[in-house]
Amino acid sequence: MDWAGPAALSGAAFVLLLAIGFLVLRYYLRRLHFNEKRFEAAALGSDAVIWDTVDPFGHYYVSESWYERMGYAPGEVSGHQDKWWDLIHPEDAPKVVKARDEHLKGLTPFYKTEYRMRKKNGDYIWFEVRGKAIRQSDGRILRFAGSMVDITEKKNYELRLTQSYNELKSSEENYRLIVDAVNDGIWEMDYEKGHLYLSQRLKEMLGFADRPEMNMQLLFQKIHPEDRGRVRSAALRHIRQRTEHFQVEYRLRQDNGIYNWYLGRGKALFNEQGQVYRLAGSNTDIHRMKQVHEELHTLAYYDSLSGLPNRLFMLEELDRFFRSPEGEAAVFFIDMDNFKFINDTLGHKSGDKLIRKVSQRLASLLPAEGILFRLGGDEFVYFLKGLESRSAVLGIAENVIRKFKQPIRINSSNLYASVSIGVACYPEDGQDTEELLKNADVAMYRSKKAGKGLCTMYDKTMQSALLERMNIDKHLRNALDHDEFILQYQPQMNMVTGQIDGFEALLRWHNRELGKVPPGLFIPVAEDSRVIIPIGEWALITACAFMKAMHDKGYPECRISVNISVIQLVQEEFVTTVLDILEDTGLAPQFLELEITESIFMESYEPIIDKLEILRSLGVRIALDDFGTGYSSLSYLKQLPISTLKIDKAFIDNLPEENKNRSLTEAIIAIGHKMGLEVVAEGVESYKQLSYLKDSGCDLIQGYFLSKPVNEDEAEVLLQRY
Repeated sequence: MDWAGPAALSGAAFVLLLAIGFLVLRYYLRRLHFNEKRFEAAALGSDAVIWDTVDPFGHYYVSESWYERMGYAPGEVSGHQDKWWDLIHPEDAPKVVKARDEHLKGLTPFYKTEYRMRKKNGDYIWFEVRGKAIRQSDGRILRFAGSMVDITEKKNYELRLTQSYNELKSSEENYRLIVDAVNDGIWEMDYEKGHLYLSQRLKEMLGFADRPEMNMQLLFQKIHPEDRGRVRSAALRHIRQRTEHFQVEYRLRQDNGIYNWYLGRGKALFNEQGQVYRLAGSNTDIHRMKQVHEELHTLAYYDSLSGLPNRLFMLEELDRFFRSPEGEAAVFFIDMDNFKFINDTLGHKSGDKLIRKVSQRLASLLPAEGILFRLGGDEFVYFLKGLESRSAVLGIAENVIRKFKQPIRINSSNLYASVSIGVACYPEDGQDTEELLKNADVAMYRSKKAGKGLCTMYDKTMQSALLERMNIDKHLRNALDHDEFILQYQPQMNMVTGQIDGFEALLRWHNRELGKVPPGLFIPVAEDSRVIIPIGEWALITACAFMKAMHDKGYPECRISVNISVIQLVQEEFVTTVLDILEDTGLAPQFLELEITESIFMESYEPIIDKLEILRSLGVRIALDDFGTGYSSLSYLKQLPISTLKIDKAFIDNLPEENKNRSLTEAIIAIGHKMGLEVVAEGVESYKQLSYLKDSGCDLIQGYFLSKPVNEDEAEVLLQRY
């Protein structure tokens, strides 16, 4: 056998096999290169980073795009696993380890996670990482590869979205917190659909928390009828963009039927066409604030004692009228007579009750068309617009005066609180508030001067009387200090013995500027200003000292009579003052006689009766002066602690010719004697009068027939003569 042939054949076969193997290898290398190029192109085209590691616990391989995104140069970062972990954000590392371990242990089919890696400039970039482990048949991991996608923009968007959501959620929570926390009720309305939302607080405020259904129509029906027009007007002005906000105060009816005050505020949202599509706002409960406001208004404009409008209200009302006067008007100035001594005697509580009763009586008597005001103290003003005539005005005033002659019951006592009224009319008597009030006041003082309980219509001649009164008041306040007063004494003759038994002390005032001022002018002014109290005390001291001097000169049975003002009588210390004066001057009580006018008893019987009874029990004599001029004297005579009855001069003037006066005088003398009283006739000016009175049994007389009032030195001469 030729071994060379087989050997050559074997060599040829080997070469052929080698060539075939080379061709196969070349084919696979070309295919591998093609796949690598295609894989690289796919990686570049997908914008993903390709990563791979044959040994999952060794080096990483990453595509070039990773370096581009991270800012590193290729090869600048070691592919070792420890270096790779250094770049992962510390907060993300635990979840990466967990996801990797779970997949490599076969617990998950894929490796998937998100984490941040630190770029070269220090910033972090977010990657979404996917991968899969390739295993051998025995389960051992052959390689671990996958992709990384840059999701930083997506993550930032999600972060912004989360932040926006959190902010929105926080805003909603804050909104709900505010809505729930504030005391206001919140409302919101879809204007186009008419849907209405009310907060729970608003439902509670309105009293229908258990009503889920509520729309604008139902809510509007709960608005007080008087306020609906105001609410509608405010809403329309805002909707028509005439106001920046909607704001109005109005009342809403609760389910219990009670209306509460609320302050409604709101704002509208407008679309591009300028049409409203949404409204929102709040309701604040201002009911208590309104009550406080009304209380403050009441305190400011109403008198707390009488409940009547006060001076401030009056001035504003009159000023409002004079800004645009319509027709005629009248001001009635009403003043209570003798209120000061009633208040001083009964005390302020009873005085307050009297003011309330008088206020009620005036309000019931005066026409409802006008307004009654209380200025303070005992002064009232009534303002009436639309006069028919001056005679109608006078009729109103006279009706008031007539009704006030009826007593007022206070603490089981009957008080006669008459009123004096002055009236001034617009436009004749005044063109503004100040002038009309001043002239009505002037007319009222004329009523006081004329005897009280009267009405006087103003006329221009009264202005001089007011100035005179003011001038008297100015000089009167210093008259006592300047020794301008003197006492004159008018004698009283005993009709049986023909001797002078006593004198009446009469107060006289001579001022260097005014001259001699008649008592009828200055006494009322002194009483109103209360200067009469020190003046009256001076007169009582002087008169008692005079009579004690007469006793010391040999006329021990002579007595002195002194006129007492009601203002003096109501003073708490009046009794003590009289007794102190008697003790200081040394005059025995039985030689002092206090003269009280009949009108004082009629108007203030109960306040002074106890004081007079005390003095009478101690021996002081009490004379009822001007008897017969009142309207109810006889009913009081039995109850009065008087010792003397003085017949007024008006009954003496026409004696003995006039039958009527004769009858009345005889009756008075008879009544006085029957009651055990001494009767004195005043104003005797003729012998005929003297003779008639003596025949009628009158006890004493005084008047110009006997003597005019004389000074102290002349009084002693009269005592010597008679």
